Amino acid sequence: MAVLLTGLWLVFTGSEWKFTQLWVLLGLGAFIAAFLIGAVYLSRIAIQLERLATSPDMNPQTARALLGRWMVGYQVILAILVFAVWDMVFKPGL
Repeated sequence: MAVLLTGLWLVFTGSEWKFTQLWVLLGLGAFIAAFLIGAVYLSRIAIQLERLATSPDMNPQTARALLGRWMVGYQVILAILVFAVWDMVFKPGL
């Protein structure tokens, strides 16, 4: 959150950076996409895993499948955040 807030502050106060620049829009879009995937997709899988763990008839294969789905979502978020870092370093369209 600190990086997002300081980045927004820099765009608001900096005369050379604007919200209409491609690299700023891509960075904000990447942050929003990563946040939504984590908040919606990963949280739903975590809730399912918690229910499965407290269930008396826990199925290890179901748990393994849910963990696999969670790892895929985590890898997608990681790829998005790596893209966001690339975007902030190289500033395409600037």
